[in-house]
Amino acid sequence: MDLTGKRILIVKMRYIGDTLSIAPVVDNLREKAPGAIVDVLVNKGTEPVISHHPGIRKTWVYDYRTAKKAAPASIGYQVKLIRKLRSRRYDVVIDYTHGDRAALLCFLTGAPVRITHSHAGSLSRKLMNRFADSDPRKTHIVDHQLASLELLGLGGFRRTSTMVIPGEVRERVDHMVSRSGLSGRRPWVAVHPGAGSEFRMWPPERFADIARRCKERYGASIILLGGPREAGVLKRVVSAGGWTPDFCSCDLSILETGEFLRRSTLFLGNDSAPGHVAAAVQCPTVSLFGPTFPHMWRPLSPRGEVLFKNVPCCGCRQLVCSRPDSRCMDLIETEEVWEAVQKLMDGALKDRENTQKKRQSA
Repeated sequence: MDLTGKRILIVKMRYIGDTLSIAPVVDNLREKAPGAIVDVLVNKGTEPVISHHPGIRKTWVYDYRTAKKAAPASIGYQVKLIRKLRSRRYDVVIDYTHGDRAALLCFLTGAPVRITHSHAGSLSRKLMNRFADSDPRKTHIVDHQLASLELLGLGGFRRTSTMVIPGEVRERVDHMVSRSGLSGRRPWVAVHPGAGSEFRMWPPERFADIARRCKERYGASIILLGGPREAGVLKRVVSAGGWTPDFCSCDLSILETGEFLRRSTLFLGNDSAPGHVAAAVQCPTVSLFGPTFPHMWRPLSPRGEVLFKNVPCCGCRQLVCSRPDSRCMDLIETEEVWEAVQKLMDGALKDRENTQKKRQSA
């Protein structure tokens, strides 16, 4: 299929990590179909991780809260959005959300080619007309999504993930770094002990232990990061560690977080959005998985290590733990995490040393 001049809309109305997972799709379209025009539709609040991508013409934002209001406001909002989408006359729409609401929006765009996956729900199967044959339970989410591009005649995909940090965000982070006294001569280890669910969280005191070891062995600066509701978790890490973080915040935007991670030597955290952000800005990652499968959701890091125990109940809905005395996250030992951290830190510092030697000899 010749995609030159074709208008393509990619729909992913989910969370931050999910939104970031469509970046490889945009990367491959930009490389293999440079004449195509690509727009995206994502949930409000997730758009910063994708909206600065050079391969995207326009980022549409779906305001789920407004859409869930009482009938007059909800209907008015969605009718207005649909009219705007229809006015763009999309040739192809690709849905990675796999929900009824997204399927209906895709259908109402009027696009003649409407792509989703064969496992999609009954309404999607009625409203969409092309189906990628890929099992999301057996493949990484990025490979699963890239399979849809085969229906457009594309192949030979790259699995890299990218996130663009605009200049004004870098400048804001420059000021934060200056005020905090962080040294660029010391390696930075970014630690994110939170997660979207308590069942995905490694014990805070173990994060504290690893951070302490990084300070002692590598002279590392510790960047302790959390979301707006994770101040309590950060306090537990600091209290257990007996040390003071060199920078600590629960107030960074997702782009500011990305810039701190771009400057870091290593990211350590649970299965959560910051891990995917770290990978997208080329920061080595040590990721801790428990209730979710890493072969589906691990960060696409250039250098990444995953710790995972694969207990029989993995894949649970994370509403209640059936193994409270031996939680999957608790089974991950401090020593094995420390081994993974040392492997990546030693490699990163050796690379930095080699780069400095090359610059000096040039």
